[in-house]
Amino acid sequence: MIDRWFSSKLAACAAFALAAATSDVALAEEPAPGVDVAIREEPPPRRILTIEFNPLPAILGKLSADVVITPVSHHALVLSPGYVSVETAPIYIFDETGQPTQLPKQKFYGFSGELGYRYYFGERGPRGLFLGPSFILSSLTAEAQDKSKTRFLDYGFAADIGYQALLWDNVALTLGSGVQYTKTDKAIPDQQFPAKLFANGGVRPRLLLSVGWSF
Repeated sequence: MIDRWFSSKLAACAAFALAAATSDVALAEEPAPGVDVAIREEPPPRRILTIEFNPLPAILGKLSADVVITPVSHHALVLSPGYVSVETAPIYIFDETGQPTQLPKQKFYGFSGELGYRYYFGERGPRGLFLGPSFILSSLTAEAQDKSKTRFLDYGFAADIGYQALLWDNVALTLGSGVQYTKTDKAIPDQQFPAKLFANGGVRPRLLLSVGWSF
């Protein structure tokens, strides 16, 4: 009887020891969880105010700049103040006897401005592809060669598409194109280029090139 009881206890202890050893082996073989080594790219710095100079209009007689305000990602308000000063070249016409007559020169000058909206596809500032409309308004004076003056308004709207990059997150470079429509509130005779751009209305293409600084 004692031998039978002792044998059963010994068998139970052996079974427990075997189960414990098997559990330790299984735990030892289970792989350790992997370490997350992914490098996450930090978002670009936030840029709210960008000031740019427009060199192309300066070639045509208009000094202008862009002030781009981006209070939230994707959405921007664009203010573009400018000053126009352009003069037509003297033109001579000849009668039947060959006598020349100079047509009066015209000078156009005054202030201009644009108020526009842009949607940027980039994040945290004026970055990436953009598109948007703008309203154009200019208050100009036409001064004839005899010093007589005519004041008039030139107004209309434009739509643009382009791309803006922030090099080193500060230097702003903008390239784009668009189309604009303007008209004057007074009839101005057809002028030479580039005075025609400011004195005569119509539908015209336009190019965007700006460089500046973003804060």
